[in-house]
Amino acid sequence: MSAIGVIGLLLAIACLIILSYKGVNAFIASLIASLVVVVTNLLPFWETFSGAYATGLKNFVGNYFLLFGLAAAYGEFLKVTGAAESVAKVLFKIFGVKWAPLGALLITLLMAMGGVSAFVIVFAVYPVAAPLFRKANITKNLLPGIVLCASVTLCLCLPGNPTSTNALLARPEYGLGVDAFSAPVMGVIACIVGTVLAGIYVTWQARRQTALGVGYVVSGTDALDDDEEKNLPPFWASIIPLLIVVFVMILLKNVMSATNSILTSLCIAIVACVVLNPKVFFGAHKKHGVLKTFTTGMWSSCTSALLLTGGVMGFAGVVQAAPGFQYFVDFANGLTTAFNPYVSASVAVNVVAGITGTALGGLQIFADTMLPNYINLGINPEAFHRLLTIACCGLDTLPHCSTFILMCSVCGVTAKDSYKHVFPLTVVMPILLTVLCILMISVGII
Repeated sequence: MSAIGVIGLLLAIACLIILSYKGVNAFIASLIASLVVVVTNLLPFWETFSGAYATGLKNFVGNYFLLFGLAAAYGEFLKVTGAAESVAKVLFKIFGVKWAPLGALLITLLMAMGGVSAFVIVFAVYPVAAPLFRKANITKNLLPGIVLCASVTLCLCLPGNPTSTNALLARPEYGLGVDAFSAPVMGVIACIVGTVLAGIYVTWQARRQTALGVGYVVSGTDALDDDEEKNLPPFWASIIPLLIVVFVMILLKNVMSATNSILTSLCIAIVACVVLNPKVFFGAHKKHGVLKTFTTGMWSSCTSALLLTGGVMGFAGVVQAAPGFQYFVDFANGLTTAFNPYVSASVAVNVVAGITGTALGGLQIFADTMLPNYINLGINPEAFHRLLTIACCGLDTLPHCSTFILMCSVCGVTAKDSYKHVFPLTVVMPILLTVLCILMISVGII
C-alpha cells in the first residue's frame, strides 16, 4: 500500500500541475488532485475533505482574508485615481521601452525589502507595471515571473529581509541561534548575481517576444481610458501612497507584527489615495465613490484570489495527511548522511517544498522533521540559515504553487503562457543561487 500511496501523491501533483497548466480553475483542480490522494492512500473520503482539506483552506483564508482584501482594494484605488498610470509615465521616461521589465523587477525588490509581502506586492505593483508594459507593447506574461523572482527569490537572498520565511529558522525553538541578518556577505552576493541574471533575462525576453509578435494584451481591469489619462494626478501625489506602504512598514516593523504592520500600511495608503484625489471621490463631478471602489477591489479580486490559493493550500493539507507523504520525509532525512549537509539539506527542503507547492510550508516541515539531524553535524548556523532560506524557493514554484496561481489571476494571464518565464526566473534561478551559496560556504564566504 505504501508504494501505491507514494505513486498516488506523485500522480496527484502531476494532475494538479497539468490541470493548472491547461487553464482549469485552480480551486477545482485542487479538489480533483485531492481526490487522487484520498483514493490512492485509502484516506476516509468525506472526513478528509471536511478535515485536512478544509483545515488547510480555512487556515489560509482566516490568516489572509484581510490582507488580500485590503491589498486588492488598495490596487483598485491606485487604478481609479490614475495614480498608477501617473507613476508609470514617470517610470517609463526613466527606464524607457528597453528597460521597462528591469524597472518592474527593481521596484518589486525595493517594495519587498520594505516589508510588503508577495501577496500584497502583486496588487500594488501590477497597476503600476501594466501601463508601462502596455506602452512598450511588452507581453504581460513576463510579469508573474518578474514579481515572483524579485519579491521572493531575490528578496530572500538579502539579510534582514522582512519575510516569514526568513524569520522561520531564526525562531529560538529551532536552536540555530541566528537572526534575520545571518550570512550578510553571502546573501548580498547572491542577490546581486541573481538580480543581474534576472535583469538580463527579462530584458532579452521582452525584446524577443515583441519581435515574435507577442505583445501586450489588455485584460479585464487593465488601464485607464485615453480620456482619463489626460487628467492624471501629479507624480508627487501619485507616488505618496506607494511610498507610504513601504515606509510605514519600515517604521512599524519593530512595533507590531509583520501582518498588522502591513494592514496598517495599506489602510493609511488607501486613505492617502482618497485625500490626495478629492475630485475623484467627492463633489458634483466625482467619478467614483469611496465605498464602491473599496467594494469592487475587495470583492472582485480578493474573493477569487483567496479561493484559488486557499484551494491549493487545502490540497497541501491532504498531502501531509497521506501515509505516502512520510516516504518523502524519510527520503529527505536519509540524505543527511549520504551527502554534504549543505547539499543534502538543500535537496531535502526542495523536495518537501515541491510537494506542498509552498516555500514557507516546505521550510516549516523541514524545520519540524529534519532540522534536528543537521544541528549536530557541525554546520555553520548562519550559513545554513541563509542557504535554506534561498533553497526552499526553488521547486516550490512548480505550476501548482498557490502564489504563482495568484500572480496569474491578478495579472490577467494564463498559467500556460506565463510559466515559460516563471520557470527560469523562480525555479532555475534559486537552484543556481543555491549552488553558488554552497560554493561560497565551502571557501568561507559567509
